[in-house]
Amino acid sequence: QIYSSELENEFGNFEDWLCIFPLHRGKANEDEDGKEDEHFVGKYKGSFYVYPTQEAGTEPKVSQGVPRNRPIKVLVQVYIIKATNLSPADPNGKADPYVVVTVGQEQKDTKDRYIPKQLNPVFGEVMELTVSFPMESELTVAIFDHDLVGSDDLIGETKIDLENRFYSKHRANCGVASQYDM
Repeated sequence: QIYSSELENEFGNFEDWLCIFPLHRGKANEDEDGKEDEHFVGKYKGSFYVYPTQEAGTEPKVSQGVPRNRPIKVLVQVYIIKATNLSPADPNGKADPYVVVTVGQEQKDTKDRYIPKQLNPVFGEVMELTVSFPMESELTVAIFDHDLVGSDDLIGETKIDLENRFYSKHRANCGVASQYDM
């Protein structure tokens, strides 16, 4: 099945196995409006279960489906098919886009294969990265505009929580055709 919006919207941010709570430095203060980002220091993934006292001695339900407490290595394959309606980054009203995929310290890009003068580029790329959960769980996909002079401009980026997708019961097992034609 092909979804027309972000999969996070379709599957509740893949938080069916654990919830994500923001961590803030200092005391929580509800009076400060719009200053939450200044004190943000990370996130906590976890769940809380509250049982009536008569059920407290029974087998804990929390440990069912929760991963073991040690790092695991996974291979992530990122299929970059196309981008649509990019913002112009050049004076001619176009862009020369290429993709940069980052997880932890590992980064792959298509800078040497940028697509000239295009706002709806078709990339048709696949990138493979080795990731260790839970240390490296956030995948960043960014699109840059290639410039011959000066530094390249960021057109846009998105961040994806790979760990939540991996452990979710909605985990995708999908395939892309082995041959890709425009």
